[in-house]
Amino acid sequence: MGRIPAARHEEFAQARRDAILNAALKVFAQTGFAEAKMDQVAAAADLSKAALYLYFPWKDSLLQSLLKRYALLPELPAMVAAIGNTPPAIGIPTLIGEIWRLLRERKELASVMVREIQSNPERAKLFAERVGLPDSQCLADYLDRWIKRGVLRQQHSLAAAQCLFGMLWFFLVTQELAGGRDLFPLSDETVVTTVSRIFLDGATNPPKPSPSSPPARSGRHQG
Repeated sequence: MGRIPAARHEEFAQARRDAILNAALKVFAQTGFAEAKMDQVAAAADLSKAALYLYFPWKDSLLQSLLKRYALLPELPAMVAAIGNTPPAIGIPTLIGEIWRLLRERKELASVMVREIQSNPERAKLFAERVGLPDSQCLADYLDRWIKRGVLRQQHSLAAAQCLFGMLWFFLVTQELAGGRDLFPLSDETVVTTVSRIFLDGATNPPKPSPSSPPARSGRHQG
């Protein structure tokens, strides 16, 4: 390869880093992070092992960079902002549909996360800190606004947000990662509708009785 002009050096380096991270994601998803070898990542990226170490000196640095580069839902703050003034009955199903689509597209990264969460408590904490908590807090802020307006019941908004993500995560694991799509396939519409109904039916305040409604009768029950 010829000499790279200084002005393009950073562009070249970033392209190399992206190629390595793409390769690492595929290798980690196939073999698991613990079992994966740096030689495999180098081969998948079509690089020498020495060239790989210039960009990522150790395997843990690859995993940390993957979390930053391929966050599961980096678009979530913008997505929540887009439905900020939309009532939950419409906003929540819209959000759930978009989240589900993105999770399915990023199932390779989710596969890596599942393996590491199960096998390494320290990495599980890292995932919770960098992925789970920020996403849940972002959604909790939206829920809080509608709780204050009386549309949603008084509840722990962060716990409610984690509950919503938990349902989608379960469907992702069972349908996409554990072979459920071959055994009991569920359409995207079924997943989105089910999660939306379960979440909203348990969170939305019941409608207040109309002023014109007749008062409930008191007295002895007649059977």
